[in-house]
Amino acid sequence: MNIDANVQKILSLLFKKWIIIVLFAIIGAILAGVYTHYFTTLTYSSSVEFLAYVQDSNKELSDSTNAAQQASNTSKMNYAIKMLDTYIELFKTNEFNQTVANEINKEYGTSYTAGQIKGSITIEPVANTAMFKITVITGDPDMSYQIAHQLEKSIPSKMETANNGMVSASVEDIALKATTSESLGYSKKCLFGFIAGAVLAAAYIILRDLLDIRVKGNDNLSERYGIPVLGTIPEFELKASASKAVNKEKGEQK
Repeated sequence: MNIDANVQKILSLLFKKWIIIVLFAIIGAILAGVYTHYFTTLTYSSSVEFLAYVQDSNKELSDSTNAAQQASNTSKMNYAIKMLDTYIELFKTNEFNQTVANEINKEYGTSYTAGQIKGSITIEPVANTAMFKITVITGDPDMSYQIAHQLEKSIPSKMETANNGMVSASVEDIALKATTSESLGYSKKCLFGFIAGAVLAAAYIILRDLLDIRVKGNDNLSERYGIPVLGTIPEFELKASASKAVNKEKGEQK
């Protein structure tokens, strides 16, 4: 049997069992919706965007030409971009996050830990620029804002003390307190559950057919064993024989 015939067989099998596939898909979508409703926590986000730049150094030679000045500025920007990954790694250290937690706890009377701060922060550099964005996501809008607001101060301060202050950071987009929670994504998750249910049902149907060693009709016998079928016993004769046997048994009992 060639590949096309195998594919046709599988498609035919799935088409015959489409009710099972649809049923599994609906169940998957329902389960995804229930899980989302009862086991997904609402989250709130607050973000800050920074610009990294190189401070003018006293060691630089002064040049009055515009071309030289432009080249110097380009070199500084390239250096800032190149160093972004290094600074981002510094912001992920336990020491830095503990410092942020201590400052927040001191200001707001909270008891945040370095692990909570670190787990809530996502840092993303903006492609082909010297800018980077920090997003704070927690289950409390106040906590998200407090962390993001503190980062407005802690990030520039950390960069001033690292690498001899070669690269600094300025806040270009301040943190705002979230007024609504992030969407739970019912439609997306239910669609995923629907697809997962359909795939699971299709896999079950195909595996069940492959593992079924029973012979189903003349064509299946010839296809599987290459044995020609010379004749078959009609089903009605079997039923008639069985009926006679039952009637005979009843007569003997009488």
